Amino acid sequence: MGKKSRISPPDAELKILFAKSGNVCAFPGCNTAIIAEEGDERRPLAEMAHIIAYEDNGPRADPALSMKDRNKASNFILLCPTHHALVDKFEYQYNVHVLREMKRIHEDEMSTITRNFPDNREQSLKTESLHASILPISRLPRFIFSANTPYRKNNVLELFDILNTSEHKNVIYAFELRDKRLYTFFDLNKPENPFRGAYDQTSVESLKATDLWLKPDTYRLYIALLNRSLTSYLKKLRVAYDAEHHRHYFQSDRNSIERKYTYVSLAGKKTEKAIVHHPITKKTGIPKPYWVHCAANLSFQQVAPRQWVLTMRPERHLTKDGYEPYTHSSIGSKITRIKSTMYNWQYLQELQLWREFITNAKPRCTLRFENQSIVIENQLLEETITWVGVPDDEKDFVAQIHEEDLFTFMENRLIDEVENSTEEELEEELLLDEYEE
Repeated sequence: MGKKSRISPPDAELKILFAKSGNVCAFPGCNTAIIAEEGDERRPLAEMAHIIAYEDNGPRADPALSMKDRNKASNFILLCPTHHALVDKFEYQYNVHVLREMKRIHEDEMSTITRNFPDNREQSLKTESLHASILPISRLPRFIFSANTPYRKNNVLELFDILNTSEHKNVIYAFELRDKRLYTFFDLNKPENPFRGAYDQTSVESLKATDLWLKPDTYRLYIALLNRSLTSYLKKLRVAYDAEHHRHYFQSDRNSIERKYTYVSLAGKKTEKAIVHHPITKKTGIPKPYWVHCAANLSFQQVAPRQWVLTMRPERHLTKDGYEPYTHSSIGSKITRIKSTMYNWQYLQELQLWREFITNAKPRCTLRFENQSIVIENQLLEETITWVGVPDDEKDFVAQIHEEDLFTFMENRLIDEVENSTEEELEEELLLDEYEE
C-alpha cells in the first residue's frame, strides 16, 4: 500500500490548538515560548506533534483511527523542537496515554492562568523537576543464541580460558550455562564469535527476546544476561560486583588505594569526588578501621511491553583495607548511617556521577555483541510538578544533556544499519524453521 499523502489540519483546528496552548511548549517544565520574539520579528518555534501518528508506521500509530480524526486539534500537542524530537524518539515512554495527559494538564493550566492570575503565574507557583533514578534503554538484543556445550559450573574456568585471549580481551561477554547449554547474545552461527570451540555448532538455536519475556524462567534468563553484560563492561573500568548485596562498587586505585573521579556536577561544574576513601574520626583525627567505596545497585527493568530502563540506587561498600571485605557485625548500621545523610541533592549528585561514569560522559553507552547491542541513554528521566515550593530551597541545577558529535552520530547510525539487517535475516531464518516444522 502506498504512503498516504499528508493533509494539513483545517484552520479551525489550528486555532483551537494554538489558543489552548497559551504560546507555551506543553512539555512539563519547559515553558519555552512557541512564538519567540527576536528583535522586531517573531519566529515560530511551535511544532505540532501528532499524539497518534498520521502515518500508519509513525510513532504511536493506530491504523483504526480515521484520517479525519488524526488531523483534529485533540490529536495534536504543541511542543518546542527539542521536546518534539524527544517524545518521538522514546515513543514507548511517551505513549498515547502519557501525551494526552500531558496535553490535558497543560491546557487546563493555561486556562486557569488566563482566568485567575494572568500576571502572577511565576510568583504564585513553582515548577520543579522530579528526576527518576533510571536511564532509558533505546536498544536491546532481539535474540539470544543457545547451543549444547560440555562446560558446566565445575569447569567454567576452562571456558574463561577460551574467552580470555588477546583477540577477545576487550569483548564484553556475558553468558549463562543452563541445562547443558550455553546462552549468550553473541550470534553462535558466526565463525568469529568469541565462544567458538566451546559448543556444538550443529545444535545452535536462536530465540526471540519478545518470546522469552513472556515466560518467567526465560524472562529471568534474559535479565541475567543483561546484568552480566553490564558487570562485564564495568569490570574493565575497575568496578566490581558484590553478589551477596547485589551492588557494584568502585575498586581501589592500583597505586594509592584512594581513588577519585572527575565529572561534571549538577551545577555544571567540573568536580572531583573521592569514590574510594579512608574516613577520619573528627574528634581524634584517627583513621577509622574501614574504607568507604561508592557503590550502586544497578539493574535492568522492564517497565512496558517494549520499554526497558536501567535503575540506579546509590549505596556504599566497606572494606577493611581497600580490598578485603569489612565483615564486622556493625557494618549494616554503618552503611545505614552513611546513607541517612544522603539527602535529595546528594542523592541526585550520585546519580549524576554514576550516569557520567557508565556512559563516559557521552550521549549514550553502547555494549556491543558483534551484530547486537545494549544502548543506555545518558539522560535521567524526569517529570515536573507545579506547587508553592519550599522557601530558600532552590539549587543551582544545570540539566546535563550531552549533544551528539560526528563520532557518536555515526556510531549510532552504523549500529542501526547492522542490527536492522541482522534482525531481518534472523526473522527470515525463524520463519523458515517454523515452516519446515
